[in-house]
Amino acid sequence: MQELPNRFCDVYWDGGNRYGHRMSGEHDGQHLFGAAVATDSAVASVPQQATSRMTEFMLSVGEGKILQFKKKPQITAVAELVWNALDANATQVDVQLQRAPGDAIEQIVVTDNGHGMTPDRARESFHRYGETWKASQTHTEGATRILHGRNGEGRLFAFALGDQLTWDSAALVDDALVGVRASGNADHATIWQVVETEADRDEPGTTVRIRVPQGKSLRFLERDDAAANLTAKLAFYLRAYPDVCVTYDGKRLDPAEIIVGEPVDLPLVLPEEDSDDCPPAVVTFVEWNRRMSDRKMLICNADGIALYEEGKDWSDSIVSFTPYLRSDRFNGLTVEDLHVLPMTHAALLDAAAKAVREHLALRGAQISAAVVRQLKNEGIYPYEDGPTTGTQAIERQTFDVVVTVAREALPSKGMARRLSVDLIRTALESNPGDLHDILEKVLALSLDDRRHLKNLLHSTDLAHVISAATEVTNRLDVIGGLRKILADDALRNEFREVDQLHPMIAQNLWLFGDDWAWARTEIGLTNVLQAHLAELGDNVVLENQLQGVIQPDGRRGRVDILMFRSRRDEDSTERLVIELKRPTVKVGEDELRQIKSYARAIVDNPQYKGVEGCKWRFYLITYDYSDKILRDIRQKDKPAGLYDDQDEYEVWVKSWAEIFDTAEKKLLFFQRQLNYEATDARVTQHLRESYSRFIPEGLAEDQGPDTPAAG
Repeated sequence: MQELPNRFCDVYWDGGNRYGHRMSGEHDGQHLFGAAVATDSAVASVPQQATSRMTEFMLSVGEGKILQFKKKPQITAVAELVWNALDANATQVDVQLQRAPGDAIEQIVVTDNGHGMTPDRARESFHRYGETWKASQTHTEGATRILHGRNGEGRLFAFALGDQLTWDSAALVDDALVGVRASGNADHATIWQVVETEADRDEPGTTVRIRVPQGKSLRFLERDDAAANLTAKLAFYLRAYPDVCVTYDGKRLDPAEIIVGEPVDLPLVLPEEDSDDCPPAVVTFVEWNRRMSDRKMLICNADGIALYEEGKDWSDSIVSFTPYLRSDRFNGLTVEDLHVLPMTHAALLDAAAKAVREHLALRGAQISAAVVRQLKNEGIYPYEDGPTTGTQAIERQTFDVVVTVAREALPSKGMARRLSVDLIRTALESNPGDLHDILEKVLALSLDDRRHLKNLLHSTDLAHVISAATEVTNRLDVIGGLRKILADDALRNEFREVDQLHPMIAQNLWLFGDDWAWARTEIGLTNVLQAHLAELGDNVVLENQLQGVIQPDGRRGRVDILMFRSRRDEDSTERLVIELKRPTVKVGEDELRQIKSYARAIVDNPQYKGVEGCKWRFYLITYDYSDKILRDIRQKDKPAGLYDDQDEYEVWVKSWAEIFDTAEKKLLFFQRQLNYEATDARVTQHLRESYSRFIPEGLAEDQGPDTPAAG
């Protein structure tokens, strides 16, 4: 489909199969896909209006870019529609799931009583991609409330829910209500229509209708925790504006119903160069009284308005919570900016994650102590105070963790409660293998809670083993998943370095050694690395400058990527520099000379030359390398892959297969203890659950982004 400049124009149909473009702005007559909208029975409830003026226009962005929104999480898509209503000063927003006779959702309707859209505002809002009147504003019209939208993309999230989208809106113009309808269709995702109509309501407001195609699963909208997940995304807003009422499938969203206690603001320990924000960035830790399937950290402005979900799911067997990272730094960031936060705001994200982990450990200990204290007060805690043997201490510690995880599943009182506690004690004492069955069949403990305890009852430090075992299985799945992608020609060719491979590796730097798992980007390195970048040849880009590598279709270009991290203590500093080569590049003698020359140029730079206690490690990572360099990277009495070994630096050349093998061997012992096999099905599912934004489309499934991650 032809792309137009970044302005709108009318699109007319010449009666055949061709599209024409008319810059006059308005016309009457048959529109491109209006017949399908008007006649399809699935949207029969859309009121039919007499057309007084119709405009059609084409978005100046590739259709593939727009259809990427079909993969967005379904609850996030609903939240975006609600935010649009709230940004229009709505005080009542109703999300209805309209079902067919077989109980499948056939249409989603979002109705609000906001100020609505005039025809001019509708044309302005719908004819551009990535631009909105909200971009230059901080508050809604009349300075009534905080604005959420900034990026001009909210409406496109609706494609995650259905294929035909219609907005019917009424607004006051000179004290008279005027109507407008805007519509879009996934079959022609770049073409949008705005039609002036008679107002179909007595007061201003907007109704969004989304037709759900037959066979499309919206199971994440029908989960028991769907309303709670939506509430979590809107929690701060609903608390700040108690006069606002949002309902979901007939139920009013009320944060007070699901929040435990008061949210806690966790201060962040930041490097000096990042610590001068006013107000300072904080993580607000909110606990819930039920399990949530959406558990990522929410990136928010300082007011707590959620803008983006960052990183992996936070998962804990004791505490159900959502961390909200709040900072004015995030005001005005585009979606592209938010995607690269791990590179542009690494120190802030690391500090936030550390604060969450520390508070989570504290809350877990507090909750466990409270559970034990309550059982003692009831006289049913099965252990006596006083000295114990090592074995008894292990059993008691294990019991405390298990009963804390199962606290909500225990009967509330009476003989059944005592019996349940005794069953757990007996299983731990005589046959720990029975515990899983007791938790599942007697206490009906959820699968999500049970999986944190499986195979973990023989350790001296159970809490750490739970965390370690989850980490081991996740790492095995990551290795298996990357092997699967790189071994498949089609997937490998589709796998993009900039916005897929790089973010996956950035989140899994343990592939280069456990010590690098929590290393940070060192801002001061950027200028030095950039100054000598020409040593590596053309098409090499620093990881914190990838946002500039854009192709006409909106995708990232294909380049070699230079990653850099550092870690330090009181006595030494280590720096890691990784060049990720494109799969099409077979590393040979030229690439060896380039990486060696680059390493020496960096180490000899006056800023670093002669600095004691500083060690550099340069890695050249490739899909394949030439046999001609085997003697260079297989030197006698040196580890395989070590090409240049000096006091102040090392240069390594490794294939992905070698990286994976080394990392896998380190996990082998734990893998055997857990009896865990990273099967093709498991690794594929893990990629879909934890890295849905970063995997090739050929590996993704329709609903992958909504699936809760395994931990």
